[in-house]
Amino acid sequence: MQPEFRFLFRRTFAWFLSSCFAVFLISSLPAADSFRPPPEYHPGEGDFLAISNSVIALLQTRDVAAFAREVTASAGDWKSMLSTNLPPTGEDPLKGFNSSAAREREQVAASAKALLAKADALRLDFSKGDWRVRVLTPKHFGSTRYPTLQAEGETVPWAEKLELILESNAGASASTNGEFKLALRSLMKFPAGWRSHEGIQWISFPRNVADDKTLRELVLLQKVAGYKGFNGEDDPALLQLGETLVRFLRERDTGIYEKELLMNSDRVWAMIQKSGRSGPTRQEVDEEIAKHVKEQVRSAQSALQLMADAGVDLKSADVKIEDASVEHGQSQGAGSLDGLMGSQFKLTLAVKTEAKAKNGTPLAGKYVFAVKRLLRQEDHWIVEDDVHWEKLPDGVVDAKTTAAMEFENYVAEHGTLPPISNAPEIEFTTLVGEKKMKLSDLRGKVVILDFWATWCGPCQEPMAELQTLRKNHAGWQDRVAIVPVSIDDTIDVLRKHVDKRGWTNTFNVWAGEGGWRSAPAKAFRVNGVPTTYLIDASGKIVWAGHPSGKDFGKAVDDLLKR
Repeated sequence: MQPEFRFLFRRTFAWFLSSCFAVFLISSLPAADSFRPPPEYHPGEGDFLAISNSVIALLQTRDVAAFAREVTASAGDWKSMLSTNLPPTGEDPLKGFNSSAAREREQVAASAKALLAKADALRLDFSKGDWRVRVLTPKHFGSTRYPTLQAEGETVPWAEKLELILESNAGASASTNGEFKLALRSLMKFPAGWRSHEGIQWISFPRNVADDKTLRELVLLQKVAGYKGFNGEDDPALLQLGETLVRFLRERDTGIYEKELLMNSDRVWAMIQKSGRSGPTRQEVDEEIAKHVKEQVRSAQSALQLMADAGVDLKSADVKIEDASVEHGQSQGAGSLDGLMGSQFKLTLAVKTEAKAKNGTPLAGKYVFAVKRLLRQEDHWIVEDDVHWEKLPDGVVDAKTTAAMEFENYVAEHGTLPPISNAPEIEFTTLVGEKKMKLSDLRGKVVILDFWATWCGPCQEPMAELQTLRKNHAGWQDRVAIVPVSIDDTIDVLRKHVDKRGWTNTFNVWAGEGGWRSAPAKAFRVNGVPTTYLIDASGKIVWAGHPSGKDFGKAVDDLLKR
């Protein structure tokens, strides 16, 4: 199976949904710098005229393909950003952007289809009458920079969203009189005009046009677009998920968990067939899903084992759901709940029972059961990764178990091992000489351990920066080890990639077979790349996270001074 598909299987099954491309783009596009403070950008008159006309044309002609071509960045748009002051690298800087253009158009087209489908469901007809668009100019504009295309100091204007209000003159059908608000998401200004990367969605309808279900969906999509959390009141499907989890915990039956809450290969294969895109074979799907199910059932068994060890039996207890909430949501296509991803799901339970734990502590009280990642498919949620107990009533489990739960809670929330904990022992293969080596062999040195992959777009810039890190730190010498750990499928792929770029100023190693499931990646709980760990000379983790913006030079100097 190709690395990109392994990435998508591991991170989420949303790639197989017809409207889902965001995760794929994360793994394939070159990285942009973090969004910078708003520059002094003021839109001129008519700045948004072209994109507004495209919205009107979409509603009246229903030509989804034309809309997607007009409002998304083309290969020509990316080429227009290419600076003439970039140093030569021996590679085509436009390669990743050119290959992404078609995928991005398809994502925006999917959002347009969802927009029209919602209008059809409400029996709205925009083909009649004289419609116009009133643009609500964003109050704030940011800027972003693509270092592989732009020279230092060059940026392009960026806006989180552009809101549009549809207004009609005489002649519109009675069912569509009034104001309708839409939004285009994630826009950048190219020389030829503004382009959207995430597509279009409804924000609101006039009164008496939409039913309660539609209005609730719009509120939910707005929260997700604003990177906010949501709960069972926003989405009743979360309560349905909670009820199934309660049944699983009452019956202590992993069969319920596997059959009702996990993805299966038949569903995934049907999504692939429906999408019409090339992908893994049916055998590869079956094999990968089987591995995934096995991992997730194992985490469910661990949660049940904790209950058994403590003597927690909820079968006869009065269990009420107090809250079912997701801390963060991410839409895989503007205007659609299908493929919505949720992280940090918390199911808060109020338990009434006369029973006691093995240590004599009453079992009644508040419980919190958590899921690391969820995926919304059609009208229900499925578990993508890691169920675990986050909280039990005080005294039900011992101090050692409580500490282990707190440790796992940190990992689930941050995606890394916590600081101050000991770095786990791992073994990897050196790129030079292909020798087996252990992390403990570097004990006594400060270690920058960077998990990355050659196919990961956002990994390339941090990897390039690591190559220059020693240049201004001559005093580091052999006191510091910079160790990029590749999770690529083979060491040959890694060697070809770094040799072509001349990335030889770091101690390059390969994690071994398995990619995401390789022993080093699992030991350090790597669920996304790049992920970097800073480890002190005694082998303790000092810092962990995404390397973007981290001043490793200063951080290492501070450690050496200690």
